[in-house]
Amino acid sequence: MKKFIKKYRFLLILFIVFCMIIHLSLFTKNILTADVLLNSNYYHGYRWEISLGRFGLYLFGLLKGFMVFKEIEIFLAIFLFGISGLLLIDFFHIKNKVIQVATLLLLGSSPIFSSTLLFHYCALPYSLAFFCEIFAFYLFVHCQQKILKYLIPILLIALSLSMYQAYLSVFFTLLLLYSMIQLVKKKFSWKEFFLELAIYFLGIIVYFLCMKLSLIVFHITLDNYRGANQLSIVDIIIHIPNRLLLAYSSFYQFYFTDTIVSNTNVGIHILNIFLFLLFGLSIIYSCWKNKLNVKEILLFILFLLLLPISLNVVTILFQDTQLQLLMSSAYLLIYLFLGYFMQDNKLFIFLLCFVFLFLIRGYLIQDMATYQTLDITYQKTYTLALDIRREINKLGKEKDVLIMGNLDHNSYYHNQSIEEKAISKLTYGFVSNYSLFWDEYTNMKNGWTRFFQFYLGYPITFVDEEMYQKIKDSSSFKNMECYPDSGSIKVIDDVIVVKLEN
Repeated sequence: MKKFIKKYRFLLILFIVFCMIIHLSLFTKNILTADVLLNSNYYHGYRWEISLGRFGLYLFGLLKGFMVFKEIEIFLAIFLFGISGLLLIDFFHIKNKVIQVATLLLLGSSPIFSSTLLFHYCALPYSLAFFCEIFAFYLFVHCQQKILKYLIPILLIALSLSMYQAYLSVFFTLLLLYSMIQLVKKKFSWKEFFLELAIYFLGIIVYFLCMKLSLIVFHITLDNYRGANQLSIVDIIIHIPNRLLLAYSSFYQFYFTDTIVSNTNVGIHILNIFLFLLFGLSIIYSCWKNKLNVKEILLFILFLLLLPISLNVVTILFQDTQLQLLMSSAYLLIYLFLGYFMQDNKLFIFLLCFVFLFLIRGYLIQDMATYQTLDITYQKTYTLALDIRREINKLGKEKDVLIMGNLDHNSYYHNQSIEEKAISKLTYGFVSNYSLFWDEYTNMKNGWTRFFQFYLGYPITFVDEEMYQKIKDSSSFKNMECYPDSGSIKVIDDVIVVKLEN
């Protein structure tokens, strides 16, 4: 460990400083999303997480007294992610300094990493989960001592999945990438491949048993969110053709469309085309240089074809799951894989770093635009909340409050200047243009209550669900104008009602 830190300490410091600068807004501004608002400052509602099989998040919350230390957690997440990046550089034997630096900067500016930091209440456990998957494989490959080689990786995989099951894809993807590298080196072993696969499945089994135990201990049933409680081998086999098609479709969408991440707004889809062309050329060059036979080439192609499946394995296992940016961490491994294949040829190094440079430029634009858009969202919501507070003081502070409607559908609130529109178009898309409140009653109630309490220092009592439904169905509410028109805030059944949309 001392040797490793000494070898890569400059790169680690560079990564931390770079990330602190790029993601400074997360430290200095109130960058909120709907989920972050519900879980910021103090959060003990881990029953929901346990019901999703993420009992590791409860243990993490218990460790920090259920407080949310935004700045500390984001910094530690950056540190852990930096260590993960360095483990990958070491694992892929990337020796070229320029590629090392370019790869780390690409990881630090990537929307995948930015969106992880954005959810600061779970950024640290998610980064820890990512680290555990990588470290598990690293130990298996590099250690000779049996406990470190076999037992610890199993426990690390189980720990990782207990925080976020989407990181299933990281270990599996590493296995395929490592196997392809071994093929090129003519060192591939089926025995080692199946041992690694066995470690992977044993880790999943240990996680599954611990998850079942956590449900028993807390007297909670597995939630049906995204079909998690309906997972079965039979179900997977029946729907396997459709899910395989979904995996390949998600792979295409991630790189060339705006479905998962905005690619077209800064030309990243064009850069991805160049990246894949470079990858294809480097593969052909490596196969020719290392004189792979037909059998080895066919096996290499097979592993390449399995790559979209490994990257999107969660969408195959869970029927209702669609790939989203926060679940895409395994895609980051592809950049290091490219770095390995191109580091021995000066032309490939130049072309790769050229493409990486423009990718970093595009990611920086998207990060900054996302943070600015979310900051504008907060400022607008804060101003609206001040107006509501003023009206509450006029109509009676002792009354219950009902704030009804989605801000996204309020033309006054959602009206954007030319500059705002230009900025919002440059984001990476994920949750950047959403309001801070969900439509569902409980989350709407908790969201507005927390916003008034923590950001205005003004406690409100939101109506119960029965009164919410009664007022929603009443003719008095339906005849109200929408905010900010006159009559958009008034008293109905002794409740101060704010109508945001028709």
